[in-house]
Amino acid sequence: MKLTKKNIPVFASIILLLMTAFFLKEYFRKPADVMGMQPSVKTTVADIVDLYENDEAKANKLFLDKTIQVKGAVTEIVNQQDTLINVFVGDTNSLHKVSCLLDKRHFNSIKKYTAGQQITLKGICTGFLMDVELNRCVIVDDNEQ
Repeated sequence: MKLTKKNIPVFASIILLLMTAFFLKEYFRKPADVMGMQPSVKTTVADIVDLYENDEAKANKLFLDKTIQVKGAVTEIVNQQDTLINVFVGDTNSLHKVSCLLDKRHFNSIKKYTAGQQITLKGICTGFLMDVELNRCVIVDDNEQ
């Protein structure tokens, strides 16, 4: 097929349609589920908080943007109208804890936990603000460890 003045609008429309489909696919793409990822580091809440308090630069090299699995006691579960569920894990007497923002696909799994219970969570470490921040978290069953 020869490219003529008549064919240019057809080819341009096809290219525009393909580009639109690609961009829409990428725009609506969901992030990968952390449940299937292997953790880079398995640690306790006390160890990760202690490292961030004492040497944040070293802790960032070890944990930042990596899948981290932490184990500790639930101190608080903050449920904001089932749109955001944040689980705080750590020592109730400590100033800093691990803040785990649950992945929406796994909201139902937190319902069986209350403050004081031991829990293991896996998520992507995004750094240290007032607490160590983990995003897209999932609850790891005891038999999966």
